[in-house]
Order: sequence, then C-alpha cells, then structure tokens
Amino acid sequence: MNNKRKGLSLVLALIMVLTCATAAYAATYTVKSGDTLSKIAEMYDTTYQELAEANNIANPNLIYVGDVLVVDGAEEDVDVDEPEDVYSTVDLNEQLVMATAWYQASAEFRALSYQTFNLAKMMVEKDLEDDDVDMPRAIAVDLDETILDNSPYEAWLIGKDFGYSSSTWNPWIQAGIAPALPGAVDFLMFCEDNDVEVFYISNRKVLDDNSGYTGTEMNLNDLGLPYVDEEHLLLRTGSSDKTERRAMAEDGNHVILYMGDNLNDFLHDFAGLTVEERFTLTDDYMDDFGSKFIVMPNPMYGEWEGVIYEFNWGATDEEKSDMRKDVFDLWDYTVE
Repeated sequence: MNNKRKGLSLVLALIMVLTCATAAYAATYTVKSGDTLSKIAEMYDTTYQELAEANNIANPNLIYVGDVLVVDGAEEDVDVDEPEDVYSTVDLNEQLVMATAWYQASAEFRALSYQTFNLAKMMVEKDLEDDDVDMPRAIAVDLDETILDNSPYEAWLIGKDFGYSSSTWNPWIQAGIAPALPGAVDFLMFCEDNDVEVFYISNRKVLDDNSGYTGTEMNLNDLGLPYVDEEHLLLRTGSSDKTERRAMAEDGNHVILYMGDNLNDFLHDFAGLTVEERFTLTDDYMDDFGSKFIVMPNPMYGEWEGVIYEFNWGATDEEKSDMRKDVFDLWDYTVE
C-alpha cells in the first residue's frame, strides 16, 4: 500500500515538474503595430527563423497586428507592456470616430450616395441613346465603399488595440453581411434591365480555400445584385493592380463608366504617387470625373492614407498620427 502511494506521489510530482517546465518554455507575444519578426526575436534572445518555424509562418516578412506568437525556449514572458503614456493603436483607431460616424449617421452621406448613383444612371441613359454603339454595353464597379458598406467593420475597430489585418478582415468578408450603399441596388438593377453588364472589380482576395470569393458571392446574391458569376465577379488573385481585370471587362464590350472610391480603381497611374503628384494627375483627368469616372466618398481608409505615410505602413501609431497632422494646411492665427 505504501509503495503504491509512493508511486502515485512520484507520478504527481513528475506531472507538476513537466507542467512547470512547459509553462517556463512557452512564452507568448502579441504582435503590435510596427513589429517585425526580427524585432520580436531580439526581445526573446532568439532568431526570426526559429520564431517563424515555431509559429508555422511561411513568410517571415508577413505578420499581423493582434497575432499571438509562441516563443519556444523562453524562460518567461518578456515584459513588453507599453507605458501608459505611449501612443497606442487604440489611440489611432479613435481617429476613425468622426469619419465612421459621418458615414453611418449623416443624411448628407446618404444623399451623396443617392446623388452619385443618380449621376451614374444619367450617364448610362445618355449612352443608351447613342445608336452608333455596336458593342455590348457594360460598366465596371469596385465593391468596398462603392457598392458594399464596410463601415461596421471600421466601427468595430474603434476601441481595439489592433488595426486592420487579414485575420479580422477575412472573417468579415466570409460572413457576407455588408449592406449595400444607398442607391446601389436600384442602379445595378437598372443596368441589368437595359442589358448593360456589370463587372465587379475588387481587391478582395479570393484566398486559398476560395472563401473570399464565396463570402463575397453570397453577400452580393443576398442583396439581389445582378451578374454575380465567375465572368463578372473579378476578385484579386495576384497583384492589386486592376489594369488586367479592367481589360477583361473591356474585351468585346463598350464600357460606359467606372465607379470606385479609390483613384486606382480608374487608372493604375495613380498608384505610388505623392499627394502633390496625385493632385496634378487628378487635374489632368478633371473632365472625366462625373462622366467616365464616378467617385464614391470614403473618409475611413484608402490609398490616400498610405500616401500620407509615404506607404510606410510599418510606422508606429504615433508616427502615423503625426504624419496625418503634418499634411494640414493650418490657419496662421494666434488667440490674444
């Protein structure tokens, strides 16, 4: 009997030792804005290659804010809590409040959306009167913040200590619950009624399991939108450059107009330019806006934000906040 008790005690002791050893050698770290795998590895006195292997990261240059990494071999979690006075992603996300509130709660935005689709309808009607067009007619539209309203996702980010990442954006897409912008459904149904094909050209990713496509397809079908098929729903499978996909819409068709919330939706020439260069190029095409190119307002995110950061998306939250403010044209006035 005593031998059994001694044996049981040894087993329990061994389990406790193993449990403590496991806890001692399995630290975790939550990725923050501005982090790189090399930077995190340095904190834990390891290498980025070992971190990548331990966390099944295929591309060491691709990690996302909010990801929790396991650090094998670390004796304890490194104290990486930021001091209270450090500017955080929560602070940066707070800047989404006014833009998102305007997008969701202003009748002015609703009116502007109706106005935009009314203008698009006028352009299509004008083109339908042209008897010289002897090709099938079509339009090309972006999806996000052009046809679909993703502001609930943006609103969800407010108060969170992480920003946009594929780890949260992809589930939003797969849920397929984005509402349509005011006027979008009526306009697209008008196009179908007049035999004007609709090509949806979006930089939503198809994803390896095709869930990006199926989630988007479900969303559009639930809204009752036309031409939701593989020929017309052109999502991103490689580059974000939409030139090739626009060419697919143009092949054998007379494309009346293009709609989007990002100038890259119209021409790739806008990609990678500075603020001033984008202004200049926009001025060069000023006669096309409102006729061939129809822009939807999106104050929440877009290429314009990346331009402000000089496309340094790895900048810290405080640096991003400062860069946003550096573009302001300020009134030079001192209160006496």
